[in-house]
Amino acid sequence: MTLIRLPLAILALCAMAWPAAAQSGGPAIAYTTANLNMRAGPGTNYPVITTVPYGGAVTVFGCTANFSWCDAAFANTKGWVSGRYLNYGGGGNYYGRPIPNAGVYVGVPRYNRNYPIYRRPPGVVRPYRPYYPPRRY
Repeated sequence: MTLIRLPLAILALCAMAWPAAAQSGGPAIAYTTANLNMRAGPGTNYPVITTVPYGGAVTVFGCTANFSWCDAAFANTKGWVSGRYLNYGGGGNYYGRPIPNAGVYVGVPRYNRNYPIYRRPPGVVRPYRPYYPPRRY
């Protein structure tokens, strides 16, 4: 009888730990619900770095305490996007729900202070081409 209880107890512990491991705090995938400005910091007073198109997939690394702004990456660019225009893109019951509603349940980390501030990417550098006036014959 004891030989049966030990494997069942181990199996029960693993079954209880499985959902917690799946919802550990880490990056989450989200999709934009509109063309979304990615900014250097969490607020409209920061400059726009790039625009994420409608339906664009972003990786969310964390959000402010109330999920109003999220630290995200899109196409090798990191910045801040408004949380109200992001829908959760991972699997499970919270797929398609807005990040402010699903963030707590899927384990998106929250920042209370010391938000990372990003810089604009460098502009396009064009090679120098001297100007030659047209010849007149």
